[in-house]
Amino acid sequence: MVRICLCAFVCWLSQKELKAAQFVPPDSIITQSFYQSISVQIGTTGPGVYYNRLLSRSNRLTLRVGGQYFAYRKLIRVEAATDSYIQIKPDLMIGIAQANLKWHPFPRSSFFVTGGLGYTWHPAMRFVITAENTLNLDGLELTPEDVGTVNLGFRWHPVVGYLGWGFGRSLPNKRLGVGFEMGVFYIGKPSVQLDYEGFLETTTIDQQVPTVERNLSNYRYLPSINVTLSYKLN
Repeated sequence: MVRICLCAFVCWLSQKELKAAQFVPPDSIITQSFYQSISVQIGTTGPGVYYNRLLSRSNRLTLRVGGQYFAYRKLIRVEAATDSYIQIKPDLMIGIAQANLKWHPFPRSSFFVTGGLGYTWHPAMRFVITAENTLNLDGLELTPEDVGTVNLGFRWHPVVGYLGWGFGRSLPNKRLGVGFEMGVFYIGKPSVQLDYEGFLETTTIDQQVPTVERNLSNYRYLPSINVTLSYKLN
């Protein structure tokens, strides 16, 4: 009799635990194995590497952390007149570290929208302008010493915002996945930095800097187009 009562009690306890587990919402269960992946991007803002981590079991919300880098410093020669050249040495670099959230609004579609914040440690582009040889401008001859050196720069705010959309899952259904993304960075209103020596010292070009800044005040956005290759880690 004791054995029968003991078996009945164990069965009743097991059924009670099973019913309690059935009322636990699936999204509230935190699994021990977090889904994650690594993505490589190639696009207009340079190559980038990102770490992706799934935040919902429905595979619709993902955290993305990483960055992109692009640089161009090749000397440019511009013909100002016949056999007269100006050298432009650019210092163009885009280095952005960012954290984004990616959301798939449709469960069965790879379409996503994304947004987040980034930090750029080189929020400027600069140009050093010099004369390669004597410039003959409508009868006015200027030697390289007369032209001197012109340092022209444009600077933006280091903290940027990002909004984008695209197709492709950061956590692909298979081991590898390909995606496409188009977005825009908000980089703020640029400021103009001008430093020079030579014949420009005899002009009033400094007075034109505020006018140039006003004309550039609408150029606050940096578009970005990327192709993405994602590798699922687990």
